Amino acid sequence: MSISPGYAEVVSLQQTNAGSWMKYLMYKSPATYRHCVRVALLAEIIAPYLNLSEQDNASFIRGCFLHDVGKVRVPNDILHKKEHLSEWEWNILRKHPVYGEDILKNHSFFDANILDLVRHHHERYDGEGYPAGMYGKSIPLFARACSVIDAFDSMLSVRPYRKPFTKEQAYQELSRNRNTQFDGKLVDMLISISTEEMSLYFSYIYSKEK
Repeated sequence: MSISPGYAEVVSLQQTNAGSWMKYLMYKSPATYRHCVRVALLAEIIAPYLNLSEQDNASFIRGCFLHDVGKVRVPNDILHKKEHLSEWEWNILRKHPVYGEDILKNHSFFDANILDLVRHHHERYDGEGYPAGMYGKSIPLFARACSVIDAFDSMLSVRPYRKPFTKEQAYQELSRNRNTQFDGKLVDMLISISTEEMSLYFSYIYSKEK
């Protein structure tokens, strides 16, 4: 199978300081790294629907690949814990977007769109997210879009504490959280993408997660 243009963008990061942090993430938490690759693949699929410029298209895909880079600073006993996290542990985990932005800035990575995506991909449309409690359209578009596809892939992925959702269950959960957790228009956009267009992603996740 030939690699997609978006995956080529991801691969190109490997020769940068940011890429070295992603390599570290790959060794620290292979499942998190694979999740980042899949989110980047989803970003490539939905990017044409966002009407982005060629430069922004590349930034969006790269940002989605990097969105969880801050988890390299989260202790393994929290990142890989199979039981429910304590409030203190959740507070540490919730710092990963800020850690990620800090890592990129400290290694001369100054693409504002990517930094905003990494910092704000856990904001919620209703303002109940983190780290800044932003809401609605004040959340950067790239972060709003990453939030949807990040959650979608997480639902379909194997987790120590639950079985993966089916595609139908994941779509239903996204719909249930329209305009609360997620930007409803972006949810509708993802759901409207044909199975044929999503086939590369579905074949990847079902081949890698079994």
